[in-house]
Amino acid sequence: MNEKINSIGLFTMINSLTSASLYGIFSSYLLGTAENASFISVIIGFLISLVIAKIILSFFYKYPELSYSDKMKKIHKKTSYFFIIISILISIFGYILFTYRLTTFLSTQYLVETPKYLISLLIIFITFYTASKGLEATIRVSTISFFISMFIFIFDFATLFNQIKLENILPIMTVSYKNIIITSIIFSFYFIIPITNIYSLKLNQIKDKTKFKKYYYLGIVLSFIIALISIISVNGISGIEINKLFDYPIYTVLKRIKLFSFLDSLENVSIMLWILFIINTSSMSLLFIFNTFKNTFNTNKKITKLFNYLVIIISFSIQNFIFSKNNYNESYHYIWIPFTILSIILIIIIYSLLKDRLQNK
Repeated sequence: MNEKINSIGLFTMINSLTSASLYGIFSSYLLGTAENASFISVIIGFLISLVIAKIILSFFYKYPELSYSDKMKKIHKKTSYFFIIISILISIFGYILFTYRLTTFLSTQYLVETPKYLISLLIIFITFYTASKGLEATIRVSTISFFISMFIFIFDFATLFNQIKLENILPIMTVSYKNIIITSIIFSFYFIIPITNIYSLKLNQIKDKTKFKKYYYLGIVLSFIIALISIISVNGISGIEINKLFDYPIYTVLKRIKLFSFLDSLENVSIMLWILFIINTSSMSLLFIFNTFKNTFNTNKKITKLFNYLVIIISFSIQNFIFSKNNYNESYHYIWIPFTILSIILIIIIYSLLKDRLQNK
C-alpha cells in the first residue's frame, strides 16, 4: 500500500467523518434529550472531543512507517490478532449501521415505493466501489464532495438565517444538568471516534505530514462550527416541541427553503450534505476493513477479494433480513448501540497507547 495523499485531502475526509453522525443519526436524540440546551451539549462535547482527538492522533503518530495491524502486532505481540479482529468486526458493524441508516432515510423520505433492498444494494455498491479503488480514489471523492457540501451548507444557512427566532431558543435550561452531560459525552464519541478510520493508512503516506496536525484540528473545528450552527438554526426556526416530533429534524427544517416561486423542495438538494458525509465515511470504513485484513493476514489477491465480497454480502444480509422489520428510529434505545461500539474502539486505542508506553520505559 504505497499510495500517497496530502493533508488537505485528509482534511476533507475528517470533515466527513466528524459530521456523518449529526444529521440523520444523532440530531433527534440530542434535541429530544438536551432540548434548548442542545447547543451547550455541542460546545461541551466539542471540548471533550479535543481530548479524544489528541488520543487518536497520538496513536496515529506511533510508528509512522507501520500500518494499523503492524502497530498492534508490535505493541501487543501475542494478543495482537485478538485486538485486530475485534477492530475489524466493530468497523464492519459500524459500516452496517451507517449504510442502514442512510437506506432507511431514503426509503422513508424519498423512495417509498422502491424496495428497501434495492436502495441498500445501491449504497453498498457505491461505497464498495469507492473503497475498492484505494485510498487515493476515496480521498479524491471526499475532496470533491467537500466543496459541494460547503456550498450547500452556506446556501442553506444564508437562506434560513432570517427565520431564526430567539424566542424559540429560550428558555435555555429546560432540562437537567445530567441530560446535558450525557448528550455531551455521546456527542463527543459520535463526533470524533469515526476519525479512527484514518488508521487505514500510515502517517508516512502523507506527502506533507508536517502539516497534517494543523489540518487535522482544522477539520474538527470546521465540523464543530457546522454542528453548532445546524443545532441552533433548527431550534431557532422550528422550536424544540416541533423538532422532538421528527426523526430527521434538520431535514424537516430544510423543507422551509424556497427560492423564487418555481424552485421549492430544495431540501432534496440540501440533504445531499448528509448523504455525501455518510458515503465518504462508509467508504473510509470499508477501506480500513479491507486494508487491515490484508495487512494482518498477508493474504494474496484472491483471498483478499473473497474477504471483501464476504463483508459486503454480510452487510447486505444483516440490513435486509435481520433489520428488515426495524424502522431504526432514533430512539433512546437505538442510540446506545453505536455508542457502545465507539466506546470499545476508544478503549482499544487507550489500552494500546498505555501498553506501548510501559514497554518503552
